[in-house]
Amino acid sequence: MHAASVTLLSWALIGAACFVPSAGGRATAGILAVLVAGLGLPHGAADHRFLRPRLEPLFGPAWLPLFLAGYLLAAAVMVGGWFLAPAATIGGFFLASAWHFGQEEPRFAVGPRSWRPLLRFARGGLVIWTPLVMQTDQVVGILAVATPGGLGPDVQRFAGPLAAFSALMMGVAAVGWFLELRVALGRRGRTQRVLLGDVLLVASLVALLAIANPLVGFLVYFCGWHSVRGLRKLRRELGERWIRLAASLAPMTLGAVGLIALATFGVLRTTGWNETLIRATFVGLSAVAVPHLVVHGVAPFLAPIADRRAARHLRFGSAT
Repeated sequence: MHAASVTLLSWALIGAACFVPSAGGRATAGILAVLVAGLGLPHGAADHRFLRPRLEPLFGPAWLPLFLAGYLLAAAVMVGGWFLAPAATIGGFFLASAWHFGQEEPRFAVGPRSWRPLLRFARGGLVIWTPLVMQTDQVVGILAVATPGGLGPDVQRFAGPLAAFSALMMGVAAVGWFLELRVALGRRGRTQRVLLGDVLLVASLVALLAIANPLVGFLVYFCGWHSVRGLRKLRRELGERWIRLAASLAPMTLGAVGLIALATFGVLRTTGWNETLIRATFVGLSAVAVPHLVVHGVAPFLAPIADRRAARHLRFGSAT
C-alpha cells in the first residue's frame, strides 16, 4: 500500500513538473526543511533505544554518556568536514548514504547471491546517482548553496568523476531492475504482485528524480519512502503505538533541531533565506545521518559481544 502511494505521488509530481511551472525556491526549501525535521530526523532519533541493548551489557550505566559523546563527536566531525574538506565530505556522505539506503530497501531473492550487496548499494543510491547524471548542473548548484565555504575548485573537479561513477551505478541498478522484472514475470499470485509493484516503484522514482527538481525527488524518496518505512519498522520492533513512539522520539528530535538551529544562526547563514534553509537542512541532516549510519554499521558486531556478556552475567548470578 505504501509503495503504491509513493508511486502515485511520483507520477503526480512528474506531471506537475512537466505541465506546471516549478514552485518558488523559498517554498521548496521551506517544505524540505519541515519534512526533514518532521520525518527524517525522527527516523534516527531512536538510535539510543536501538543501541542500548548492545551497549548496556558492555558498559553498564555509562552506556548513555558514551553513546551521546560518540554521537556528538561524529556529528561535529561531519560538520567540520563541510568546511575543511567539502569534496571528500560530500563523496563520503553520498557513498555512506547509498549503502544505508540499500540496506533498508526491500530484500528480494533476485540475481546471484554474490551480486546482491552491489545491487542493493546501486539501488539505494538511485536518489543520488539519478540527479547527478540527469541533472548535473542543478545538483552542483544545490551543493554550491549547501557547502558553507562555497564550491571550491576541488569540488568542481570532483563533480565529473562523481557523475561518471553515478552513471556506472545506474547501470548496475538497471541490471538489478531487469533481473527483478524477469523474476516477477515468472511468478504468480501475491509474489508476482509484490515484485511488479516494486519494479514500478523503482521506475517511478527514477523518472521523478530525472525530471523533477532534485529537491522534490529527494523529498519523496527520503521523507516519503525511506524515513516512513524506517519509522514503521521501528514501531513494529518496539511494539508501540504511534503516539507513544512519537513522544519517545520527540526529545532527541527537538534536541537535533535545536542544535541545527544554533549552527544555522552561528555559522551556516547565507544571503537568502531559502539558501540558508537548504544549507542548514543538508549540513544538519548529514551531521545526524552519519552517526546514524555508524550506529547501524557497528550494531551487528556489538550484538554478539553484548549477548555473550549478558549470558555470562546471568550464569554468574545463577551460581551465586
